Amino acid sequence: MSGSRFSVQVQGLNELKQSLRRLKDKDLNKKIREANKSAAEVVKPEAQRTAPHRSRSPKDNRKYRPGKLARSVSVVASANSAAIKAGSKARVPYAAAVHFGFPKRHIRPNRFLYRAMARKSDDVSQTYEREISSALREKLESD
Repeated sequence: MSGSRFSVQVQGLNELKQSLRRLKDKDLNKKIREANKSAAEVVKPEAQRTAPHRSRSPKDNRKYRPGKLARSVSVVASANSAAIKAGSKARVPYAAAVHFGFPKRHIRPNRFLYRAMARKSDDVSQTYEREISSALREKLESD
């Protein structure tokens, strides 16, 4: 999905990333990526639960299966960031239209991903802090 993003800023993260680049420690980078992913995974169930669901009507095509948008919610993580995404170009191409709206088609925005992140932001920050501390503690103890 394109457009604006809802993000959580972590103080000192840029300095940590610079230090990691200087260390060139692949194992620690992997643990940081896992910490980013586990923090983002906290939001996924809430986003799936609040994604718009429509029930099947008698006029619908037989192939129509409700809940595809909710099932398409996924987490993508790297050592630098993590993101919650919904939809795909091939299977759920209407995800951006649902989330950001489509005025020409009279579709009002339903920003379920942003609302899920807002509801879970405290849990995300706690999880992230716990995971990063654990990864750094492990690295310091092993050296």
